[in-house]
Amino acid sequence: MVTKSHDGIPDRVTLFFQAYVQLGDKRSLSRLRAVLLEAGIEISVASLKRYSKQYRWRMQIVELEKSGRQQAAKTAGESILAMQERHTQLARAMQGAGGSALQRLLGSDTRLAVLKPSDITRLIDLGLKSERHALGAATDRREMAIEIFNDLVVDLVAVFKDVNDEPEPRLRARLFARNVDRLVTNRLGELKRKEDRL
Repeated sequence: MVTKSHDGIPDRVTLFFQAYVQLGDKRSLSRLRAVLLEAGIEISVASLKRYSKQYRWRMQIVELEKSGRQQAAKTAGESILAMQERHTQLARAMQGAGGSALQRLLGSDTRLAVLKPSDITRLIDLGLKSERHALGAATDRREMAIEIFNDLVVDLVAVFKDVNDEPEPRLRARLFARNVDRLVTNRLGELKRKEDRL
């Protein structure tokens, strides 16, 4: 007697499909047959082809792989959120410990006396960068350049929209070039001023 699962597929065919899935990216019906033969199950490739077509094995594998990718993405997202939470907690703990240590240091004239000028400069620099970071401002040249580049792109789109109404192509090109030169000069000056403040 042939036993069938709740979806009407014979248990034997379900077993063959599961073995087929386990073969991975290099799966083929002939490889499946070889695996089944090793397990003592005699079956022809023609029968496996018939099962594959009748029960839509290829479509099922596509759906399984898609589901697997979605689950992996969900798991990765959850892992990233958990990692961010751990890092936030660790950062807060380190900040608290560092703040306590800094208060003890600043409260002791003898400890302050042994600080080198480079240590004091480093403390001031870290304090300034921490404050800039807390306020959402750029803290290094790379961040400043990205910030200014993003603003420049927005400005370029606005310039393009402004000069695009000019029907004369040569005049439109001159207006665009003049405005772009002005924007780039202004943004480079802004970057230089921000770098000087770092």
